[in-house]
Amino acid sequence: MRKPALLVVVLLLAATVASAGPLRRGPILITSDQDFTPENGVVGGWGIFGDPYVISGFQIDAGGEDYGILISGTMRPVVVRDVEVLGARVAGIKVQSAKHVTIEGVWVRGSGVGISVFLSTKVTVSRARVEECPDGVKIFFSSAVDLYNLQVSRCRTGVWFAATAGSLLAGSTLDRCDTGVLVELRSEGIVVAQNAFLSCRVPARSEGGAAWDDGRHGNYWEGFVAPDNDGDGILDKPYAVGPTEVDRFPLASPPAP
Repeated sequence: MRKPALLVVVLLLAATVASAGPLRRGPILITSDQDFTPENGVVGGWGIFGDPYVISGFQIDAGGEDYGILISGTMRPVVVRDVEVLGARVAGIKVQSAKHVTIEGVWVRGSGVGISVFLSTKVTVSRARVEECPDGVKIFFSSAVDLYNLQVSRCRTGVWFAATAGSLLAGSTLDRCDTGVLVELRSEGIVVAQNAFLSCRVPARSEGGAAWDDGRHGNYWEGFVAPDNDGDGILDKPYAVGPTEVDRFPLASPPAP
């Protein structure tokens, strides 16, 4: 499709979404850069830095299909935003063997995994809400994955890092999960800071490779009691995550959203 024609289609789709609210549709399956088309949910952008492809404004009931959204084998920048996904058997949103993917403002529920990142790098997930999935967010065999301002609740594992390097979880809430955060399989360079762990049976487990504060601020661990004699909002006793890892600066109250 020539660029002017593509632009017209994209603008028409964007106008339809803006006027009618979320558009119901089936799963979006993208397995190469050539699949970034209006038929596959692209409503804007040219797939370049500064103007990434945009997939936005959809409500996807996967109906038991493997994925709500699959982005696999891509290199071009893409943003997935303001999308609701439910009922995917494997994962609501999966990023696989891809680079330069941003996911923001999404709501995923009732899927095998809420958001899955596998064999990928340079992925950012922010302002995502994940509920009632066996596993909330899984980051496996990946690097440079940044997670900000997530709301993960009622999952078996909230956020799971495995064989992953140089990644971050910050400003998020893990609520009513069996395990809030799990770090394993020789992950390294994982930073978990300024999050709130609420009503999790096991707030965090780690086999090593994680820092549980950013050098100034740690996390809020519901039920952990220690003095804050100087009133700076940092408890005066470290929180032990495991045999060799501690949060040196546990927070006296949940961080502000």
